[in-house]
Amino acid sequence: MNSNSRFWGLLCLVAVFFCGRGHSADIPAVSLVEAFAAPGGEYADITFTAAVEWARVRGARAHSSTETGRWNVREVESWAALGGRPRQLRVMLSGETPTAHTLLRVCVSLDAGAGLPPRETCGQTRFGRNAAAELLRAVEKLSRLPASDRDKSVLASVYLSRQASATIGSADINLVRGDARSKDLNYFVRLKRGSMAGMDPRHLEAGAAWRRNVLLHRSERTRLRDWTRQGGWAEAAGALQELQQKWFAGHTVEVGVKLEGDASGENRWLGLVDAGWGLQSTTRRVNLPGAPGWFRFRLLAAGVEAGREQARVKWGAGAALLVEPQEPAAPIRRWEFTVEAVGRWLARPELGRRGVRAWLQADAKAFFAESGNLRYGLRLSLQRGSLPPLFAPVNSVQLGFVAESAGGVE
Repeated sequence: MNSNSRFWGLLCLVAVFFCGRGHSADIPAVSLVEAFAAPGGEYADITFTAAVEWARVRGARAHSSTETGRWNVREVESWAALGGRPRQLRVMLSGETPTAHTLLRVCVSLDAGAGLPPRETCGQTRFGRNAAAELLRAVEKLSRLPASDRDKSVLASVYLSRQASATIGSADINLVRGDARSKDLNYFVRLKRGSMAGMDPRHLEAGAAWRRNVLLHRSERTRLRDWTRQGGWAEAAGALQELQQKWFAGHTVEVGVKLEGDASGENRWLGLVDAGWGLQSTTRRVNLPGAPGWFRFRLLAAGVEAGREQARVKWGAGAALLVEPQEPAAPIRRWEFTVEAVGRWLARPELGRRGVRAWLQADAKAFFAESGNLRYGLRLSLQRGSLPPLFAPVNSVQLGFVAESAGGVE
């Protein structure tokens, strides 16, 4: 009986503990503050740990300071929710920040409910970002579709172990170079090679591809450029927000020729025409604790690979999440999480195989150094499926060093 009493008493204590935690977490807290300065005004974008019912916002106050000075009160002009972003609030400030002030602290009062006084949550940041420069940078990026991992030059190597007579490892190389006379024409070499069964796709391809990107939502883009030229930074910020809420940014048509080979040295080489059409999503912000993230995806809606004796129909999708910590001294300068999947239906038999052949690759990359146009870091890669021309089965998890160009997922 005493044993049962102790059990139920312990269970009640655990329930009270978690109920208390859930009640305290009911009020969102500030997880990130980003301060912007522009000729037409200054503002701060506040990110909370959870979605906020904006009717619960009772007020906001702000202070600015030098690195070692006293905090001075800043007048808050207004605040408003950012459309489509239930965890973000924009606080507009009156006047201009003194030149020597580099720190901004913002506090937001939220209704705690049940007759309780409002609860205040605060966050602090530096005036390190210029709103006008940020908008101009965003307009420039929106003038083209973002590149993918396949458009970057990547050198990734995985070293597992070395014995007296053998080295076990793999290499993943992707080299891309644009044509000097045509921005739509690229040349590429891609190699995926492993030294043991189950991690060797035996894949090599080289060729040229012509790609034309077609942007959508032209009227919104024109409005954004006009406000930027006129110096209407607040209106431009609203137009940018409206544009970033669209699901798709544009579509892509690609036609190319390539030579496929067996990276293990067997005599199998194929000449192919490669064509496809796909959709590219708009880059969307993901509010993460302590750092903003950016997410995008793309769809290969339809594609073909055709050769003298080959006929393949392909489709696929890819997604990327980019996170850059706000702390200048952070050991990891950049995180990237990417996943790509492609399916090929073999309309004609190849090496006795027909039907659907799929390939999936998911990468997690942590970059800790940059030099010129290159980034260096570590990559954890999951690879499953098979690739032409031999369609050798692969099922492996690899960890190794990666060096890649700064283009692509931006």
